[in-house]
Amino acid sequence: MIESCQIQGSSDSSIREVKVNDLEIVLRQSNIHYIICNGKAAEKFFMKYQYPEVEIKPIVLPSTSPANAAYSLERLISVWKPAILNLLNDENSLVS
Repeated sequence: MIESCQIQGSSDSSIREVKVNDLEIVLRQSNIHYIICNGKAAEKFFMKYQYPEVEIKPIVLPSTSPANAAYSLERLISVWKPAILNLLNDENSLVS
């Protein structure tokens, strides 16, 4: 979603001068039904810069960043895996 920005280390709160990718081109030429944001910062920037254009509400999952110390790898897998599987099952039902 973010093509480039100014950031100090891995601190999401320091993100400045955001330049976003043009998702509208991809969405117009594909069959994308869902957008997943990798953490709250990704959701914040998506909602600010891209939601007004693409109008797809994002699914927000916990950040996989090492800075997200609240989630172990096992805990991330326990959240991400069922979410992805549910979306894949839902997507398969749209095709049928």
